[in-house]
Amino acid sequence: MIHTPVKLALAVAAALTLTTARAIDRVPGTQTYYSFSKDPITDVNTSFVALYEVNDSTGETFFAVRCASFDQAELWAGLNTKNTLLSERDADLGVRPAVTVRLGNDPPIVLPDSELTTVVNSRGDVNLKAVAIHSAAVRRIVSGLNAGKRLVVRINRPSGGQALTYTFSANGFPAAWGQVRACGGGPAATSRPPSPLAITPAAGDAAPRFTRWYFTTCRDASSGTVRTGLLAGRAHLCDLVIETLPDGARPVSAEFRYELEYREGGRTGKLALDSVDAWPPAGGPVTKFRQSGNSLIFTLPLNVRARADRIYTSINVIATVNFDNGSSKRIYEPLPVKPAY
Repeated sequence: MIHTPVKLALAVAAALTLTTARAIDRVPGTQTYYSFSKDPITDVNTSFVALYEVNDSTGETFFAVRCASFDQAELWAGLNTKNTLLSERDADLGVRPAVTVRLGNDPPIVLPDSELTTVVNSRGDVNLKAVAIHSAAVRRIVSGLNAGKRLVVRINRPSGGQALTYTFSANGFPAAWGQVRACGGGPAATSRPPSPLAITPAAGDAAPRFTRWYFTTCRDASSGTVRTGLLAGRAHLCDLVIETLPDGARPVSAEFRYELEYREGGRTGKLALDSVDAWPPAGGPVTKFRQSGNSLIFTLPLNVRARADRIYTSINVIATVNFDNGSSKRIYEPLPVKPAY
């Protein structure tokens, strides 16, 4: 049975993409991003909050809660993925995938087809990797995320095949929701979280804007095996990618400090390391740098001990990048560590 969409397909201004000229901020230590904005004519809140999927290292899968559709105030949400959700034939017939969501341990919510909308670009082509939600379920999702409940979304595609399941952490959502004024028009939250970037530019000069940063893969220094995180007890070469909006300034040096998170005797803890890596290397471990388009890529030599009494779960990297105009920026990025067994 073919259902008529409840709304017109969304144009690129409301499509599920974070590649926008507006300012995008990140809640420190999380995969949650937000952007506050208002329509310059109507003052409609056009902000959004985006959660990146916990298992997707490509950065293509995210769940976004948006405050407006075009220039009209409306709370809606959308899922953009690295996987194809619809076939070309599905798009031609106007059918959509089946969507089930679950918040924490709450009962699953099966969304009716009438509450789903396909997403199109400015040319009218359907985005086969995205689906939008327009219903009261969005408010329930927001409430659950604000309560710290993780969000799980399962997609059953019309053409069949294996179901797709995506998981999104609620970490950082309450802070981001406050910064977009809960999609309302009131004043921003007074407890603004600290900026994810510590910017110390020289007078009159600014560093390039950092839009996103993440680890891609780690290569075992001995065997060459590629992993998505560190394996305890093995030396790795890990690529830290920083996406930028360039302004002509070029990186001239960088410094990398570290802290470890661990479990021991039923407790969790964190400790700062004394070691500092540098680029260009200054007699210590060799840190490499290359640039690909607007992305700065640093290859870091990382190794976490394998211990029987203490399980290391994450190595957190604090990177400071210095530019030729005297400016600098700092980022913080965790990298998971897997036990050696």
